[in-house]
Amino acid sequence: MINMLRNTLFTLLLGTTLAACASSGSEKATLTLDASNAATAEASYKQMQRSLPQAKQVELAMAVMAINFIGVNSAYEVVNNPELQQPGVARIKDRIAGMSAEQIIAYAASNSTTKVEVVSP
Repeated sequence: MINMLRNTLFTLLLGTTLAACASSGSEKATLTLDASNAATAEASYKQMQRSLPQAKQVELAMAVMAINFIGVNSAYEVVNNPELQQPGVARIKDRIAGMSAEQIIAYAASNSTTKVEVVSP
């Protein structure tokens, strides 16, 4: 039951994340996350996403998800914590404030306690 719930939750989160990664663009300046408040964090994250190639967008989205789940050990914790049910940049803005996409990805790689995996259908 918990595995099914965890798989369903992961599928929903992955779908949402991948949908947010649909656009791509390019900018020469390195963008960093403005974590002044939740709204600016979300806006600067979206701008950062748009500036990346599609493969890097997915990598960044997975890094953000992994950072959200640092320290989470079970689906039970996710079910009982409403904040974990909608992981996003606003929830972790203070951890990644001022970081570039590459720095966020590196932070997730070195601090994550959860394995995030993209599986093609």
